Amino acid sequence: MPRIIAVTSGKGRAGKSNLALNLGIALGMMNNRVQILDTDVGPAKIDALLGINPRWALEDVVHGKADVEDLIIRTEYKVELIPARSGMQEITDITKPQVDKLIKAISESSRHTDFLLVDTDSGISTAVISLLMAVPEVIVGVSPEANSLTEAYALIKVLKKNGFEGRLSMFASMVKDSASGRMIYRKISSAVQRFLDTHVGYVGCVCVDEKLIKAVAEHEPVIVRFPTADVSRCYRVIATTILSQQSAAMDCEKFWTRLLRLIIKTPKPEAMRSASYNGENKASSLETTIQHILDEQRRTRLLLERLLHKIDQGPLDSEFSDGPII
Repeated sequence: MPRIIAVTSGKGRAGKSNLALNLGIALGMMNNRVQILDTDVGPAKIDALLGINPRWALEDVVHGKADVEDLIIRTEYKVELIPARSGMQEITDITKPQVDKLIKAISESSRHTDFLLVDTDSGISTAVISLLMAVPEVIVGVSPEANSLTEAYALIKVLKKNGFEGRLSMFASMVKDSASGRMIYRKISSAVQRFLDTHVGYVGCVCVDEKLIKAVAEHEPVIVRFPTADVSRCYRVIATTILSQQSAAMDCEKFWTRLLRLIIKTPKPEAMRSASYNGENKASSLETTIQHILDEQRRTRLLLERLLHKIDQGPLDSEFSDGPII
C-alpha cells in the first residue's frame, strides 16, 4: 500500500508544486516507487513545470476514451504523473458502474507504489478541503509573507474543525537559510498549539535559490538540472525526513473511492457532507463551516498577529511555553 501525502498551502506562491515534483524525484532516487496526482489547476501545476501537455484526463477514462494506462505519464525521472486538470470537476451524469470501474482500475495502478503525492490547489475552498480530508497526511507550505502565515493557520484550523485526524506537517518556503525556516515553523507551531491545541510537524525548508527559477523556466526539475544546488539539497533533506517518519499508510482503493466520489459530480445534496480519511462523515455543511471559519479568522487575525509579533520580539513567556520544542 502506498503512503499518501497531500502537499498544499493556504496561499499561492508557497512552492508546493515544486516541492511535490522535486520531493517525488528525490524519493525516486532513493529507490522508492512514486506517483504524483496533479489536481492543481493553477499556472504552476506539475505538467507545466515539466513542459508537457497531457493528452488525457480523468474524464476521458470515465467516458471510455482512454484507459488508465493511457492517463499515467511515465517521466524520465522515475516518477509517474497522473494529471487531473480542471476536468476532474466537470465529470457529470455518469453511472455507478462507470465510477466503480474507474476506482478499480486507477487503484490497481497505484497498488504497488511506495508514495502517492497529491498536489492540490491553494486555499481553503470546498474542493481543496474535501480532498485533504480524504488523505492521511498533509504537508502545508508556508512562505515568510505575513499573509502566508495567517492563511496557513486558517487552513489548518478548517481541517481541525472538520475532524481531520491525520498527520499535519509544514515546510518553510523561500527562506534565506534553515534558521529562517525554523523561525517560520516556530510561529505557526506556537499559534496552532496555543489556539487549536494541535501539533504540526516540520519536514524542512526550501531556500531561495536563483537556480530554481532557472530550472522552472527551462521546464526541468531543479533537483535534476542542478543537483548540487542548495535548493536541491533542501528537497533531499525533506525526502530523508519523510522517509524517517512512521508510515501512515491506508488502503489505496479506499483512498481513490473517497477521492473520486468527492470529485465526480452527482445530483447535489441539500447540504454537502465532509468526509474524513477514517471514513467518518460530518453532517454539517462544509461550505457553511468554511464561511464561519473565515468570519472567525477576520476577528482573530489581530490576535494572531500580536502573537507572531511577540514571538519575533524574543523568547516565548510561560503563557506560550507549552508548544513543541524547536
